[in-house]
Amino acid sequence: MNVPALIEKMLVLFFAMAAGFVCGKRGWLDDAGNRTISKLVVMLTNPMLALSSVMGKERLMSNQQVLMLTVIGFALLFCCMGLSRAVVRLLHVPEADRGLMRFLFSYCNISYIGYPIVQALFGMDASFYVTVIVLCSQLLMWSYGVHLVSGHGKFHVSWSIFKNHCLIASLTAYTIYLTGLKVPDLVASMCSFIGQTTSPLIMLITGSALALMPLRKVFTNGKLYMMYAVKLVILPVCAYFLLRALGVDSMLLGVIVVVLCIPSATNATNIAYLYGGNHELASSGVMLSTLFSMVTMPLLMHVLFG
Repeated sequence: MNVPALIEKMLVLFFAMAAGFVCGKRGWLDDAGNRTISKLVVMLTNPMLALSSVMGKERLMSNQQVLMLTVIGFALLFCCMGLSRAVVRLLHVPEADRGLMRFLFSYCNISYIGYPIVQALFGMDASFYVTVIVLCSQLLMWSYGVHLVSGHGKFHVSWSIFKNHCLIASLTAYTIYLTGLKVPDLVASMCSFIGQTTSPLIMLITGSALALMPLRKVFTNGKLYMMYAVKLVILPVCAYFLLRALGVDSMLLGVIVVVLCIPSATNATNIAYLYGGNHELASSGVMLSTLFSMVTMPLLMHVLFG
């Protein structure tokens, strides 16, 4: 296990968050600025990131394998979403925050952290498993995930959700990946150039949001601590032993466990800003889960996979 590489990824995230914190304290970024950046991420940079994730990459799986992995990816996410409902009820999370807490539990920062960790543990072939799971996650995040954060009644599929730029980009990316469509290198470079700004921008507004709230609110939310104990420790360990007992392929087993160990999706903050969620809770969750996973992830990877 390449622990230094993992720690390096986490430190990069914290550096960007710290820079955003300074910007917030100095007044360079305020609440209005965070909302503007959030809109930029959702409307432009994240869609470009989704598209670039499948462009210019050799595909080593057949369509049958891609579809099978798609089913597995959705099943994994649905299991997490179902478990999240039970967790927030057991923790007696206030009704207004339940949707956001479920989002923090269900969706993770796989596109930034997942690839290097999976490649280090299981080789380049395993990274294609991650690509498909990322696409599944994006599709659900920008449909049901947005609904969870906004908290607008019961979720139902309507044509209006297809107005979401990120969802459109995710569907397009999945189509490109499934069909093996060759995209010109110039187009791939353009999408990648803009898409790569997504994580830095999100971490900047996360840090800025933390600067605009009392820090005691970040570190005294006991429900977040308990939720992340389940998400980052108990769930991956239980999944490992259950899937191994079921005879699941070792590479797929490893990828699933890694995904379950990854901290909450950084998109929680900008989705909360843009869709009226509790951005303070979202920022706290992203920061705490990233901090905790610096300890839990290397430890679990070492214990479970040597």
